Amino acid sequence: MVHVNKCDNKKDRRAQWKCLQCKKVSFSPSRPSSEATAGGNSGGESATLDVILKEIREMKKLATTVPTLIEDIKSIKVELIHLKESCEYNSSSLKSFQDQVSSLERGVSQIEKIQNSLAVANKEIANLKSVIETKEQWSRLSNVEVKGIPLKPNENLFVIAKSLGKEVGYEFQKSQINYTSRVPMFNTKEKTIIINFINRYIKEEFVAAARACKTPEAKDVGFGGKRQRVVVNDHLTPEHKKLLTKTRTLAKD
Repeated sequence: MVHVNKCDNKKDRRAQWKCLQCKKVSFSPSRPSSEATAGGNSGGESATLDVILKEIREMKKLATTVPTLIEDIKSIKVELIHLKESCEYNSSSLKSFQDQVSSLERGVSQIEKIQNSLAVANKEIANLKSVIETKEQWSRLSNVEVKGIPLKPNENLFVIAKSLGKEVGYEFQKSQINYTSRVPMFNTKEKTIIINFINRYIKEEFVAAARACKTPEAKDVGFGGKRQRVVVNDHLTPEHKKLLTKTRTLAKD
């Protein structure tokens, strides 16, 4: 058996006495009214417009920065062009520098070759000088150098040589002499007498006699009052004289 709620029956009976419009409202409480719907749509449209306007304002702000960005881009472009030119210049300079280094390396190589050639040439020159020095000294083997005899006008060197030979105890004939002459001494106004004998044996005997005497002076060979010592030596080349001086200095020390 079905039980019917009394309260429900009362509501149904009251509803029968309402007008049709009230019944629609009472029976459709959840359906939104047209005014409410219209009001909702108006609010949504306003919100959308605000968003659009905000975005437009932001776009305008961005648009104001576009010229600056364009200028910055142009400036960057110019700087890039300058950078490119600088790189090309540096590359050209580096190429020039490399060419110069290569040229210097070739020059150094040539200099090394020249130095090697000079070393060989200097060695050959030294050998030639030694040969010439030996030959020059050999050509003086028959010569005697006499120092300490003053120079005077119209002198007769043969008479002086003969007087010196007599003083040291070794007399010789004129036929035993090839020639006599005066030669200037280095760094002085004096001139020595060179006597060239016909052979070196006569020369050696004359030098030995003069060294054994040790005391000949200018007054003994016709220069009265001149107590200047007369020295008789082998006629040496300049190089042999330097060697003799060094040897005497070393021996003295």
